[in-house]
Amino acid sequence: MKTIARLAMASGLALLTCAAAPVAGRPELAYQLTEGQNLNAFVRDTSVAAHLLLRNGDDPRILVAFPAGNSGVGLWFARSARPVTWRLEQAPTPRNRGALHGIVAMASIDAARLVPGQAVLSNIRFLRDYQTAGTFPAELTATPVVAGDTITWRRKRLDGAAGYELALRVVEGRIDEGAIVVGANGRIRLEITALTGDAPLTPIPATQLLTATAAADPAARNALAFLSYREKFLAGSWRFDTYFGRDTLMSLRLLMPALKPIAIESGLNAVIARLSPGGEVAHEEGIGEFAILANRKAGRSGDTAELDYDMVDDDYMLGPVAAEYLLGSGKARAAAYLAAPLASESQPGRREAVGAALVRNLRFVLAQASAFAAAPSARNLVAIKPGRMTGEWRDSEEGLGRGIYAYDVNAALVPAAIEAADQLMRAGLLDA
Repeated sequence: MKTIARLAMASGLALLTCAAAPVAGRPELAYQLTEGQNLNAFVRDTSVAAHLLLRNGDDPRILVAFPAGNSGVGLWFARSARPVTWRLEQAPTPRNRGALHGIVAMASIDAARLVPGQAVLSNIRFLRDYQTAGTFPAELTATPVVAGDTITWRRKRLDGAAGYELALRVVEGRIDEGAIVVGANGRIRLEITALTGDAPLTPIPATQLLTATAAADPAARNALAFLSYREKFLAGSWRFDTYFGRDTLMSLRLLMPALKPIAIESGLNAVIARLSPGGEVAHEEGIGEFAILANRKAGRSGDTAELDYDMVDDDYMLGPVAAEYLLGSGKARAAAYLAAPLASESQPGRREAVGAALVRNLRFVLAQASAFAAAPSARNLVAIKPGRMTGEWRDSEEGLGRGIYAYDVNAALVPAAIEAADQLMRAGLLDA
């Protein structure tokens, strides 16, 4: 009975995989990049954005990262007897199936035998942990199901929402006791389907991203486009397909001369929406299934984002970057932009004007600087947070040499933030 039930389930999974519907037309963004042993292919189109990574060498793997929910699916194969090489025969194309969105691609590999090892389907932070440490939460385990020429890993999210799927259909070769072996023609060729149920982000169209004066660098433009969304800018793929405050603000400032207003305001909004009630800038967010597990450990339910406020340098970056835009290229839009309502990510259900939220950050800056202004001494400088050894861009325990007062924070960023507050106030932009 168990065998029959297993085969029935497997057949159902195979049919569902085959039923994934293609997204019509040519993708808005599609490009490839090879770095070392990694063959990378990117695609983005409406509800689908995905980064496919095929790892060459003696430790082959398939990994697909999605900006949606910072989610992904990965499969690590057993170590091969010799280095092997993937060939991408059909680039990833978008696929939708109900609440699931993802890609289908075709690849071949010059291995005689591939033995699937561990699959991880969840938030990218867990895939990252498995890649570096070989561990992930046991409740995220997905069991492979073999049906005919297809091996499928599939699981729902821990809260019962649409989850994740990875399916390998053996187009050339065969499945032998769980392993994939070459066929009569001496090849292994796989159709790879990867899907996520996490909510898609809203791409910033290329026409709204860069000005006409931006450099004509296709590689840089492609990378920026893949990481740019109305909800947030992403720090990098595949490991960091989500929001980081410092990365967003530094990138905005450096790219500002080449960015269009919608792009700049999207980046600023991402930071402002994640401000703490006291005005601190969020360094990083934990979302999707990572947030579900973090909330459960804290005795809470749901997938409300876990926001990290442990860094101090980014608190003093928002004001200068906002002022550069609002008093410069965005001057004509400043009043309307600051008056626009913005949904809070740190306080779900709350909406406030962009300007009101920005003022919270500027008040925080002035409060933190007040002790040194009243009595200039080393002990009144802005320190990293108690009990921590990190607090700014030198994000390692040795970065500050065991010190607590960062030079860049106190000599550059705090003065710049105070000056930005003064400039915005004198311009009448903080009056509302």
